[in-house]
Amino acid sequence: MNFQLNRIFLLMGLALPLSVIAQVNDSTKLSDSLKNINEKVSVAYGRQNKDQVTSAMASVSGNELRTTHTASLSNSLIGRLTGVSILNNGGAPGFDDPSFAIRGMHTTANNGYLVLVDGIQINSLSYIAVDEIESVTVLKDAAALAMYGVRGGNGALLVTTKRGKVSDKINISFNARYGLQSPVLLPEFANSYDYARLHNVARTNDGLPPIYTEKQLNGYKEGTDPYLYPSVNWYGEILRKNAVLQDYALTFNGGNDKVKYFLMVGYMANEGLYANTNQETNSNINFKRINFRGNIDLNITKNLSAAIGLGGNIQDRMFPTISTEDLWKSMASYAPNLYSVRSPDGQITGSANYPINPVGYLLEKGYFSRHDRNIQSSVRVNQKLDVLTRGLSVFGSLLFDNEFNNRYDKTRDYAYAEPIVGTNTDGEPYVYYLQRGLNTDLTVRTDPNYENNRVILQAGFDYNRKFNNSELSGMLMYQQDKYTVLGNQSAFAMQNLAGRFNYGFKDKYFAEFSFSYSGIENYAPGKRFGFFPALSGGWLIHKEGFWKENSAINYLKLRASAGLVGNDKGSPRFNYNQYWGTQTGQGYYFGTGTSFYNALVQLGTANPDITWEKGMIYNLGIEAKAFNSKLSFGADIYREMRSDILVDMGNATPAMSGIADGMRQNKGKVLSYGTELFTMFNDRVGAVDYYIGGQFSFARNKVKANYDIPRKEAYSSRLNRPVGQFFGLEAIGFFKNESDIISSPQQTFSVVRPGDLKYKDQNNDGIIDVNDEVAVGRHIYPEITYAFNTGIGYKGFNLDFFFQGVAHRSVLLSGAMFQPFVNNNNIIKWASEGYWTPENPNSATFPRLTTEVSANNYRTSDFWVRSANFLRLRNVELGYTLPKSVTAKLRLQSVKVFVSGLNLLTWDDLDVNVDPETLSAGYPNIKTYTAGLSVKF
Repeated sequence: MNFQLNRIFLLMGLALPLSVIAQVNDSTKLSDSLKNINEKVSVAYGRQNKDQVTSAMASVSGNELRTTHTASLSNSLIGRLTGVSILNNGGAPGFDDPSFAIRGMHTTANNGYLVLVDGIQINSLSYIAVDEIESVTVLKDAAALAMYGVRGGNGALLVTTKRGKVSDKINISFNARYGLQSPVLLPEFANSYDYARLHNVARTNDGLPPIYTEKQLNGYKEGTDPYLYPSVNWYGEILRKNAVLQDYALTFNGGNDKVKYFLMVGYMANEGLYANTNQETNSNINFKRINFRGNIDLNITKNLSAAIGLGGNIQDRMFPTISTEDLWKSMASYAPNLYSVRSPDGQITGSANYPINPVGYLLEKGYFSRHDRNIQSSVRVNQKLDVLTRGLSVFGSLLFDNEFNNRYDKTRDYAYAEPIVGTNTDGEPYVYYLQRGLNTDLTVRTDPNYENNRVILQAGFDYNRKFNNSELSGMLMYQQDKYTVLGNQSAFAMQNLAGRFNYGFKDKYFAEFSFSYSGIENYAPGKRFGFFPALSGGWLIHKEGFWKENSAINYLKLRASAGLVGNDKGSPRFNYNQYWGTQTGQGYYFGTGTSFYNALVQLGTANPDITWEKGMIYNLGIEAKAFNSKLSFGADIYREMRSDILVDMGNATPAMSGIADGMRQNKGKVLSYGTELFTMFNDRVGAVDYYIGGQFSFARNKVKANYDIPRKEAYSSRLNRPVGQFFGLEAIGFFKNESDIISSPQQTFSVVRPGDLKYKDQNNDGIIDVNDEVAVGRHIYPEITYAFNTGIGYKGFNLDFFFQGVAHRSVLLSGAMFQPFVNNNNIIKWASEGYWTPENPNSATFPRLTTEVSANNYRTSDFWVRSANFLRLRNVELGYTLPKSVTAKLRLQSVKVFVSGLNLLTWDDLDVNVDPETLSAGYPNIKTYTAGLSVKF
């Protein structure tokens, strides 16, 4: 389903600057987003009153995330946080981490962000269970990130887990979901008849004789002999129609003034789409996880309190011995007439050129398995020091994270039958089989193992006190972080002195100064520490006397911030040291000149001045509520100049210098800027609750300095272009005939024929070469992300819709799927229906068919770089909450049953039958149909 997404998202952005609004949970309760704005929210190293927050951030509650049924928390976040762009990389169970970008691309190097769970830095949040989460918060500007110092430049995700609440009884909740998954979209390929017929066309175009006779074509068309004339649908042979995704969670919450507790245990199982596996001698790809969490808050004395947390997960994965990438590539590229899946006696087939029969590698080669264990624990003790001065307290924390995984693999080789076509005495073709290889017993392997540990020590002071119309608060803390990895000789270490100082006047004017003086072990002694300050302020205009007469807008807040952040990601370790070693081809001949010896050579050139990236960020924001808080609105604009980005100076280093590897220096610069908008409206008409809202984010960047390879033409420069901008030739159609070829500029990449792509001569030199490459399309990440949802509630029923989309994004169509008949690749439906012929020169949508690797046709160009804007119906939920009168008789607090659907519909700009998010190049994006139950005791 195609449409002009550019126009649609623009209309959405103008008419409805959207924000993610939570789903209606029952007929009387709207989203958690509607809580009083004075609630406490998570910030760096603590929590603040939301009114007093002067930085840019966005949050989503665990209850909202639970409405999206996915195996990983990361995919539940898609479309839920303003300023965060998330793209699904495929739904392979246990390996489905999406790609994140917080406010787009900041650097040409590493754009990785921080992930912290209750203050503990972790590598991925995908394996945290949604039922243990109170909220997920994204920190976006310098005021929010300065305290993370050298590590916070690309943004941070804070995961806050649930804690106990005072209650006169134990609150028990049970949540269950059971879903069936299937691919969102699988590409369509030719059957054997169409493949053979079009293969002959391609050979004719190449000036070669056809290889398939009329008899063979008829055999494929009629399907008279599945062994002599096989026609295999590899997707059909490998995949089943549905796979199960299920999860269950049991939580306990309660406590009193002395002790509060939250306990959770959860189980999730995600099966893969592979058919006919048995989990004993082969394996489907599947993922199972047990999560647990225990948080306890103690008031030991009047002035001494402690917070204890213990959480973790146990993960078990099983998967075939063939990589997911190779399996799906073979399913997409193998010709349908390559060979039958099995011989007549049931033996797996194969050939010398194509020994990897996808079914054989799935079912006969054994399996791999990985078993992960992750533990997180924390203890924080807080002592009030009112005896010294009221509002002062001292705290100390110890945080620990351990991740361990080991392998248990059982693999073997198998014999396969190679089909050979012979001719009998009557001259008729027949198939006989030769056995290749041997069957072996299963062999067990239990390595390699992997383990890492992170130990964090924190200590500091908190202060909060009011003086008449003024309020002073602040925190000053020291942190030491040590991260060790098994097999790594040197631990990763950080020291950080961080502070935050706040001043409020009359509860309507707020100022904050935050800073970090932090350093890491990666840089040269004397150059390991840096200072990262930020200043921000806020103004609650609605509390002013001149505003109180304005009854329409009942809340209005302005805030602004400026500050410096750092990013150490992407810096090579210890690059300030010069290393020497051996390299392939670097050496000398000794004696008679026949014996070659490796030489000790200079490796990457050391840079004693190497340092981290620095980003100066400015942010201006507004938050408002109107019509008795029925309407909420907010907006942010920002600008960042990232400097000191590492670039390889080899492009600018003369060859006569003798430096084999150019020195990396901090000379790159990237400018980024953008805007974020959100809005929400909720109301009630009679017994009907309804809401509508969403979010809109725009993030653009430009490379301002990169020391790239010098280029002849200015239009080929990467300067003032976005990070990752596609460059290629500008296609202006197909060559019509030989006369058109002769009269056109000379093509230098390969010999061209009618039906090949024709390119524009950008510099008018009569030659098509690399100097004609210009910016084409955009880049793989989106500049625009948006989402909106709407729903109604009526007498216990709720119906909710959640849409999410991206725009200003391009993809490159490349690889076997888009190069039919090259290396005997199969042909995708898009190519088989639109390839060029002399009869359709004006309506063709694909070049002429060829069996050759066309250096001309398959070069990067705007023919292959396509818009990948899309809009998805991410989630639909229909639920029913039993009336209180019924649950009271059952001695329950609440009971809700629901059905939901994930990724049900997609609209996109691609005219190719592939998924716009993943290009259907590997394990597919998944749609899920779910039934669920939620009970509170």
